[in-house]
Amino acid sequence: MIFVLLLGLFYSSNVQSQCASFARAVVKPELSPFIHDGNYNATILAEGESVLLRKTVFEGQKYRIVVKGVPELPGLRFRVIDSGSQVLFDNALYEYADTWDFDVQDTRTISVEVTVREDNNPGSSVGGCVAVLFGLSLD
Repeated sequence: MIFVLLLGLFYSSNVQSQCASFARAVVKPELSPFIHDGNYNATILAEGESVLLRKTVFEGQKYRIVVKGVPELPGLRFRVIDSGSQVLFDNALYEYADTWDFDVQDTRTISVEVTVREDNNPGSSVGGCVAVLFGLSLD
């Protein structure tokens, strides 16, 4: 029993490590020319699953968000929502773009809601790594 638990913890740790490597190697370069903020937000999601990430953004800064999943995933929808539940950006309105650049007028906390879209094949369910990275402009 303990062996199974340890094996499960090792597998989970190994998968998360691979997910962080995906964020560093594949997603981080897409922030360019913005400078990465140093945080690697990455997790494993399956079709239909969602994750919510909160981030404080600061007045006068220009940001880039990159939301990307492994190629095996059917696609990602992400929305940026302010603390008053107003949708600031929805990539479904922009052909499911994986980046968004924005200027911040007031320091505030935003939420990034990421959902793995459902595949049209009901016989299979796919999961994989999803990363959300933020970059800052030096301009």
